Amino acid sequence: MSETAPGTQRPAAVWIICVILLAQGAAVILLTLAEALASRAQVLDAAGQIALVVIYVLSGVVLMLLGFRILAGAPAARTPAMVLQLLLVVLSFSFFAGGAVLVGVIFLLPAAAVLVLLFTRPVQQWLQRPAA
Repeated sequence: MSETAPGTQRPAAVWIICVILLAQGAAVILLTLAEALASRAQVLDAAGQIALVVIYVLSGVVLMLLGFRILAGAPAARTPAMVLQLLLVVLSFSFFAGGAVLVGVIFLLPAAAVLVLLFTRPVQQWLQRPAA
């Protein structure tokens, strides 16, 4: 069953935002774990490596939770989602500056899409509708 009132449909932009946030969160978690398991270079000590993995995994979980909260229509999820996407935009420009243009584009395009979609009228109306 759906949480929405009869006759109320989620806008396509809300679904797109949810899918992007879920994909970003899953990618962060999986790539972090893969890197931690495959990494041989010890730049950090063991405690630092564990702390870094925990921070990245928590960031991925937060991205995924925000996707579900926006899908459910929680207006409080919009601001943290915007902040995390802005951080990803800043991160993408550091990849551009480092010469990894493809990685920068991979970070930039989904983050920019979410930022633009969060400001569209259907998404704003979805997040501001009265609770059922």
